[in-house]
Amino acid sequence: MFSVLFFILLNLAPMEKAEFNKQFGDFIRIKRIQNNWNQPQLSAKMGLDFQYISRVERGLISPTLFWIQRLANAFDQPLEKFIKEFTQFLDKSN
Repeated sequence: MFSVLFFILLNLAPMEKAEFNKQFGDFIRIKRIQNNWNQPQLSAKMGLDFQYISRVERGLISPTLFWIQRLANAFDQPLEKFIKEFTQFLDKSN
């Protein structure tokens, strides 16, 4: 877990919160669509109301590490791989 947190801090530290929210929301939307899921389907896999997913995808909220772990689980990925994929997405976006 420490290596995951270190990886997050190292790669995301210079990013503003609003930019992180937008980029992370775009990343989640793309992953959801790639899996042919709608927001209610993803939220059901996480045990959440679909409005939470909507707010994440629109960049309105910053999910906690707890919910990022739940997202990784919903996409059937280890947290470290999920975070690495997100940072690769960021590299391509910039």
